Parts: sequence; C-alpha cells; structure tokens
Amino acid sequence: MSYIDQEATGKLLRTAVKNSSFSVTDICKEMNISTTSIYNWFRGDSLPTIDNLFLFAELVGQKVDDIVVYVSDRNNASAA
Repeated sequence: MSYIDQEATGKLLRTAVKNSSFSVTDICKEMNISTTSIYNWFRGDSLPTIDNLFLFAELVGQKVDDIVVYVSDRNNASAA
C-alpha cells in the first residue's frame, strides 16, 4: 500500500516554514487558514488539501515533492 506519511510530512512542512522568510501567522494570513490548521499539519494530525499544499509550497519556496513524504510498496514488491 502506498500512502503519504502525515507525521514525516508535517515535520517537513514545519522545517519549510522555519527556513522561509514567513512566520506561521504570515502563511496563515496568505492562505486564509487558521493557525490550528497549520499546527495540525505540523503534528501530522491532518494534511493540507491539494490546493493548499501547492500554495504552501509556493509561499515557502519549495516544490511539493520536497515537502511531502510518500511511502510506496513498489520498491519492496520485487524483494518479496
């Protein structure tokens, strides 16, 4: 089964904000979301919608692929 690792992705999202010129408050204002939402992402309790994910990536100067941790079984299938 393939999936997005919410907790690992949340850590990358938090790091992306720390490495950007934006504060959490700035990003929330730009994205029109609550601070509760973004902190839920950081903890891995939830993920941003696809629209918010792309907007977030643009704001922090990252590519979506660099801030989402995708786990795939495909690599393990040949080892079985």
